[in-house]
Amino acid sequence: MKSGVEITKQGIRNDEMQGAAVIKLKELFPELDSLTARETGVIVRKMMEELLEKNVKIILDFEGIELITQGFGDEIVGVFVRKNGVDFVKNKIKVINANNFIRGTLNWVISYSKKMAQSTSSS
Repeated sequence: MKSGVEITKQGIRNDEMQGAAVIKLKELFPELDSLTARETGVIVRKMMEELLEKNVKIILDFEGIELITQGFGDEIVGVFVRKNGVDFVKNKIKVINANNFIRGTLNWVISYSKKMAQSTSSS
């Protein structure tokens, strides 16, 4: 198992997330308090894709992270919204230990990606 990723056994109250992979972003990028580069998001997204291909749900743990950019957020949730839809993201990816700024950024990315997916499918 890659550093920064562990499979949950307990401590997650939501039963549907038991056995999910927890991606601890601070452990993956210990020198960073802010995740601002799209390239950093690509690294996380590729890890997520590997897990999702195995039908493993994902918990993104933002403990120790203060800030993310829209580009980083797009790579870790926006790509999945455009490819698979909002319900897929809601059912497969959970966020923990995120401050209000991070949650707001992720919500904006999800909303924007949903609009982009709808405009692409109606074209």
